[in-house]
Parts: sequence; C-alpha cells; structure tokens
Amino acid sequence: MQLTELSIKSQNPFVRDYIDGKKDVGPFFDYGLNREDWEVRLCDLSSRTYDRGALADYLLNYHSKFQSKKMNGAIERLRDPASVAVVGGQQAGLLTGPLYTIHKIISILVFAKQKEQELNVPVVPVFWVAGEDHDLEEINHLYISDSGKVKKHKLTQPHWKKSQAAKTELDAGKAEQWLNGVFASFEETEYTNGLLSKLKRCMRQSSSFADFFEYIVADLFQHDGLVLLNSGDPELRSLEVRFFQELLKNNDELAEAVKHQQALMKEMGYSPIIEGAAQHANIFYEHDGERFLIEKKGEAFVVKELDLEWTKPELYDLIGEQPEAFSNNVVTRPLMQEFLLPTLAFIAGPGEINYWGELKSAFQVMGFKMPPVVPRLSITILERHIEKKLAERGVELRESIEKGAAAKKEEFFDSRVPADFADAVKQAKEQIDSIHSAVRSEALEIDRSLEPLLKKNAGFIQDQLSFLERAVIRKIEERENNILRDFDKIQTSIRPLGAPQERIWNIMYYLNKYGPDFLENYKKLPYSFQNMHQVVKL
Repeated sequence: MQLTELSIKSQNPFVRDYIDGKKDVGPFFDYGLNREDWEVRLCDLSSRTYDRGALADYLLNYHSKFQSKKMNGAIERLRDPASVAVVGGQQAGLLTGPLYTIHKIISILVFAKQKEQELNVPVVPVFWVAGEDHDLEEINHLYISDSGKVKKHKLTQPHWKKSQAAKTELDAGKAEQWLNGVFASFEETEYTNGLLSKLKRCMRQSSSFADFFEYIVADLFQHDGLVLLNSGDPELRSLEVRFFQELLKNNDELAEAVKHQQALMKEMGYSPIIEGAAQHANIFYEHDGERFLIEKKGEAFVVKELDLEWTKPELYDLIGEQPEAFSNNVVTRPLMQEFLLPTLAFIAGPGEINYWGELKSAFQVMGFKMPPVVPRLSITILERHIEKKLAERGVELRESIEKGAAAKKEEFFDSRVPADFADAVKQAKEQIDSIHSAVRSEALEIDRSLEPLLKKNAGFIQDQLSFLERAVIRKIEERENNILRDFDKIQTSIRPLGAPQERIWNIMYYLNKYGPDFLENYKKLPYSFQNMHQVVKL
C-alpha cells in the first residue's frame, strides 16, 4: 500500500478559496489553520467551562454496549480540564455508507493524534453520528457493481415515516436479504464468510439504522479510541435541554445572523446553501415518531402539518418538560456541538465548509467562536489492475480522478472508425434524399394523395442507411471490446456515475477483497493535511 498526492481543486468556488487560503473567505471564519491559530483556539477553550463529568458519565453509559476499553479510555480523558476534541460527523449510512464516511473518521483520528503531539494536551477523536437525521433516502442504499454497471441497491422497508435514523427500526429479515444481495455482487474470497458473519452479528445486535452503523464503526475502529456521539439518543437531551432553551430565546437574533452572513457571501460572489433559516425556528419537533421543522409565524411558533402553535414562553417550557421531543437542524447542530464539546477542530467535507461559513455570526450570537474548520482527507483508492489499465490505455491518473475515462474511450473509438466512413454515409444520405426528392416531385404531379406514402418510403431508405452505419459500428465495438471495457473499468473504479469514487463505493468491497488488514494499513498511512488529494495505491 503506497500513498501519493495530487493537487486537485474543488469545483465549489467558496471551498476552493478557503482551501487555497484566500483572504476573501476570512470574514466567514474565526480562525485560520496556521500554528498560531491552534494556540489561540486552545487558549480560548481554556477560558470556557463544560460539564465534562456529566458528558463523560453519559458517554460511558452509552458506550457500554460496545464493550471497548479503548473507547472508554478515550471518554475518561474528556474529564481532564485540559483535554479537547477533534470532531466530525456523518449520517448513519448502511454498512457505513460511502467511503467518505470512513475517510472522515480517519481524518479525525489522524488529526487528533497530530494535534496531541504538537500541542501537548489530550486530544480526543469524536465522531458525531447524525442519528437525529430523518432523510432515510440518503442512507437506505449502497451502490453495487452488477455486470459492470453501477446500480443502487436499496433496502426497502414498509411504513417508513419521517423518523430519525436512531429510531427507525431495522427489519432484520429484509436487512439480511439486502446484505446477502450486497455480497452477491462481490467476488467471493477467503475473507468473505468471516466479514459477512461479522456484519450479520452487528445487524442482529441492532434495533435501528443508527445502531447498525455504530456497531460496525465500533468494530472497524475498536483499537483507535474513537468516541461516538449519537445525536438521536433521547438520553442525550438531558445534557442539551438548557441550550435548546437558549437557542429558542435567541431565535430571532440567530435568524438575522445567518441572513446577514448569507448576504455577505452573496455580495462576495459565493453561493449559500442553507435554506429558510429566517423562516424557521431551526429546531425540529417530534410527534408520533416523525420530525417536523418548527416554523415562525409572527411571534408564534407553529407546526403547520399538526396544526400546533406555541408562544415563545410556551415552547420554552415544553422543551424543559419534553426535551426528547426536540432536535437540531443544520443551523443549530454545530452550535449544540460547540456547547457540548471542547472542540479544537471540526473536520468537514466540502458542503460542510460552505454551510459552516454561513454560521460565523450565529456562533457569535450564542457567545461562541466557530472552531477551526479543517477539510477532511479526500482519498482515491487505486487498485493495481486499474493502475495497469491506466498505463495501457494512456489515461492520466489526474484525468481519471477529475473526469473519468469516458472522453478517452470516445477518442479511442473514433480513432477506430475509418476516417471516410461517416462522411461517406452522410454523403450517401444527402445524395439519395436529393434523388428521392426529385422522384417525389414527379410522382406528386401525377397524384397528390401519394405524399404520405412517399415520405414514409424516403424515411425507410434513410433508416436502412442508418442501419448499415450501426451495423459497422457494432462490428468495430465487437472487435475492440476488450479495450473499450478497460476504459469502462477505469471509469467504474475511479469515477463511477461521473462522481468521485469516495461518494459512491463502500468500504466493504475492499475489506471483502483484501481482508481486515486492509483497513489497518489504510489507517496508518502518512496522511498530510496540506489540502492535497490522497491516492492510495494497492
């Protein structure tokens, strides 16, 4: 396993300018990413107080199901007043979801270890499981390879509502059938049975989507001291209730702060991605297992779908009485994280960098500074047989990552079609159409009612020429099939569906093919946070 780096720019102008360190994005963040910024952040955190004891007690109780000494040891470190956390999060995807979730966890672990050595303080890696998220369509599937085609393999369950991932029941029968379908798409190896058995064991222990995700992550990173924080756990609300009430008290100021930051972003030529912050309370209310975003209606707070309406004092009291009924949205989740955890750094994907840039003023309203936002590691796994095909087919690695191999495939195919063939067919169509047009004109002089028949005949002749052209093309495709398939394999491996590999493929393909040592070696590579694209050659 070998690590190399490439400079590949983000397509998002705001993210690109942030990664490049341009001054234009300075107004959107409280810290840079230089050595002195970490010292300042550490100093700022030391001036704040956290309920570390209650947090550690809660986390130890929650993590008892994992039976991991490493996890428990990491949690105990949070009691130390000098300790800080490196935090990142993601939705609870099936089998951990796309590769970028694994890459984010690795980023958290690597960065925490680096900062602990540099700053000489305990740094705890924390993964925020978005268990309160209810967009199940984003997490209920994986992509698999079916006869060389990329296909979505979806776990369908009946009677799904807009419920949190942490509370959405996992149908064991359907989940096992789905899991067998995933592994049927893999090549069977010496590791297949062991891996599949382990995943089924995790599945049997799980009552929800979030459980299934967490048991797998806890197993994959059992030796790394990773702490999981499930935002959908009702027991967590006892630690959050006071801050939910503070968010409500400052609701109008928060909305204005986001609105102001987004206006600044637009003024500087960037595009905000948070929608409706000014119209919503930015807090969800749960009723009968479903989440509803609370909206503002003048001075009142409403859930239109349920015909519910509260005054601010009424809603404030309800939060105190039923904290488990409330959860955060995209605006308030980062603020809740800042309230709960002494966050040294937040590890972010490209979309998160953009929307966190819209929240600096919201942090200020709540008396916080936004933690330094560190771009997660972006990684492409390059298998040996694919690397060989890149060389054989003249596709550059950078090009395959940025654009795929489709253009090269088309270029190769065009080179195999005789230069004069397409022109000859085109010329034949034009000449025959001209001759047929003259014949039609003469025929119509005899009988105008023949026009539909003559037009149909003209189309038939043109279709026959197209048929001839397609037949020749098919013969070329058959003759060059092996080479054309190589281009497809490159595309499918490195840029499936025209998207980065880490947004489509899942870690289980690689664990099944290369075994458990794959991830252990993958974690230990000398990754750097120099904003370069990491390429792992197998």
